[in-house]
Amino acid sequence: MNNIMILGANTLQIPLIQQAKKSGYNTVVVSPNKEEPGFEFATHAVYADVRDEDTVLKHAKNYNIGGIITDQTDIPVRTAAYVAEKMGLPGIGYETASLFTDKYLMREKCKELGIPTLKYRNVSSLEEAIDFFNCLQGAAILKPLDNQGSRGVIKVDSKEDLINNYNETISYTKKDKILMEQYVSGREFVVEGLAYNYEFENLICGDTHYFDIPNVFSATTRIFPSKAETELVKRVEDLNKKIIKGFALKQGITHSEFIMDGDDIYLIETAARGGGVFISSDLISLSTELNTEEFLLSIATGTLKEKPNLKDTGQSCCYIAFFLPVGEIVSIKGLEEVKNMPFTHRNSLDTLYIGKKTKPYTDKTARTFIIVSAGSHKELTGHVNMIRNTLDIKVKTDKGLRGAIWE
Repeated sequence: MNNIMILGANTLQIPLIQQAKKSGYNTVVVSPNKEEPGFEFATHAVYADVRDEDTVLKHAKNYNIGGIITDQTDIPVRTAAYVAEKMGLPGIGYETASLFTDKYLMREKCKELGIPTLKYRNVSSLEEAIDFFNCLQGAAILKPLDNQGSRGVIKVDSKEDLINNYNETISYTKKDKILMEQYVSGREFVVEGLAYNYEFENLICGDTHYFDIPNVFSATTRIFPSKAETELVKRVEDLNKKIIKGFALKQGITHSEFIMDGDDIYLIETAARGGGVFISSDLISLSTELNTEEFLLSIATGTLKEKPNLKDTGQSCCYIAFFLPVGEIVSIKGLEEVKNMPFTHRNSLDTLYIGKKTKPYTDKTARTFIIVSAGSHKELTGHVNMIRNTLDIKVKTDKGLRGAIWE
């Protein structure tokens, strides 16, 4: 029973795979993509679709696993719950996992809990979508029910926009419906939390800032702790706690995103896993000293006896991200200097190399990111500026040489 199954093998699952190995587990790492870097650290590699619940269950039984876990990705959360339930292993339950991974069920549950939501509707045809758009009398946003990384998320301002983009969104889901929701723009927050034995505690609350690129719903930075006034942060955290408790999450790390419309705060989405871009593995740890991976492994194997001790380190920290224009990287300067700066932590800079063909930045997955820390927000701003001034990447495009896109 020393085998533990980890779903996902990309860069963001490496901290979990490495910690499992360090803790003495044999890792059974599952992903359909043989090229993903997490396999390098795996004891056993399984090439399978992490959404295919019965196939993953078959492999889990073959390896006689003692626990199953994922982090920093939504896609396998429901499969992990399914396998745990079928094998009698610790987990969050399939019904609960469904609430956290289906954007429509998420909103229906909020409504049941008396939590105000933006106007929304599940639509299964263009005609239904047009009907709801006419009811909204304003911009709407189209979302696949079961995807992540902002893939297929599109804002529509007019009926013509809707007609042109409806099929694009539905191509990103395996379901026959998509979520259509009232569009609002305002201040955004991100909250990470910890659940253990159905008790819940908020860990960190931060601010989200987006790229100024149409229909690319990707954050250029997420900064912790939030710069908002204490009372507003408390309102966001209280709402997050009400949601997670209402969803009856037994255990795990949570990641929730909120938006303000006037003075009202609305849930964008919540997830039963830690935030991506190393929020879970690094930013939580920098802020609270929690070893997230140890916590996740111990709850997955049922070996945790009491809630971990948490500490407010008083640090300011963030991730910063950038896109590269479409073309070919022809020059990289300052990369090693940035990696060796004492305030930079985990990053994805090693994915860059001269000759690399850069892909269109239509969603979050095309970003390159760096974790940064400091003693204060003012110092953090200085560190971020230093990184941006040091890292010099040139991409050959159809319009000449272009640099990184930071905003």
